[in-house]
Amino acid sequence: MAPVVTIEDALFDQATAELHEALSELAEASKGPLTVRRRVPERRAVLVDINDAHLRPINRFHIEYAKETAGNRDADGVNAAERRRPTTVTAYAGTLHQNRFAATFEDREPLEVYEWMLRTVVQNGGLSI
Repeated sequence: MAPVVTIEDALFDQATAELHEALSELAEASKGPLTVRRRVPERRAVLVDINDAHLRPINRFHIEYAKETAGNRDADGVNAAERRRPTTVTAYAGTLHQNRFAATFEDREPLEVYEWMLRTVVQNGGLSI
């Protein structure tokens, strides 16, 4: 039996797909050290890897619209009645098994998220750009 998809789920999925597309375009245009991974439909997150063969303290970013974050909650209008898309992105920097840094972006601006990732790579990832 297929899982039931609610309007709220669709709002989160749409916002995540748009964020993935925007970050992919930024990564491709900048030809920088970041690779946006293919989005898995059942995951509401975007994964971004750092293109580097060396083991670094930061080699991956996990970016998501968490339902419990201000701007994404039912009370904020991300619900069936008001149908507002989530507005707050939470980004984590670290490795596959450990997050070292987190940042919250309230306006869903992909460029701001991408620039934060680049700064984090330079300041904490041991990689120069």
